[in-house]
Amino acid sequence: MFERFSDQARRVIVLTQEEARERGHDYIGAEHMLLAVLRACEIGSAATTARALAELGIDPTTARAQIALTPGTADHSMSGHIPFTKQARKALENSLREAQELEHAHIEPSDLLLALTSTAADDPETPVGAAVTTLGLTHEKLRQALRSVAKYRVAATVTPHFTTQAQKALARADSEARKSNSNRVDTGHLLLGLLAQEDEVVRPALQALGIDPEQLATEVLNRLPRAE
Repeated sequence: MFERFSDQARRVIVLTQEEARERGHDYIGAEHMLLAVLRACEIGSAATTARALAELGIDPTTARAQIALTPGTADHSMSGHIPFTKQARKALENSLREAQELEHAHIEPSDLLLALTSTAADDPETPVGAAVTTLGLTHEKLRQALRSVAKYRVAATVTPHFTTQAQKALARADSEARKSNSNRVDTGHLLLGLLAQEDEVVRPALQALGIDPEQLATEVLNRLPRAE
């Protein structure tokens, strides 16, 4: 069942067992899965999900404290298999659909949480339904937050390119370094490179402050260390 799960999602499944054992339950319900996803967000193994929850103003630690489950009496002193409830199995199955809709290569913790919100909506009177309602979490809100996080991640991976003006400034900085017999380009050389450009940002900004670019360039040159 779990061959399509990412390592992070598999970690969540392990945590569901711990959540059930800690509460003396002899089953793993959707409510345990919800607690496990939140716990994964706490410990940093579900970063994308944690960022989406943050977008919604939900703190995983606070959320976990809000979910109260009735303690059970199961004895887990001996390790053994804990079965999933029908509702939990349904959430696991639906997580694949969520992953496919978001075009994820594997089922992620975020897909599990999306599936849990759908499960909660279908069965609002169950423990997971009550928990999700308490958190003010809905399938649509979570999906929108995940899309927002995904767009940010894509934007963050875009490599900026130097404009022609910036390339000229860098070339001038390199030239200034060579003139001073320096084997490295320092911040002073970069500033000289910028000051040499007739751009629409740096020069007008300096002039607006009453700073003469040529005079500033002279001051910078006088302070640059020169190799003997």
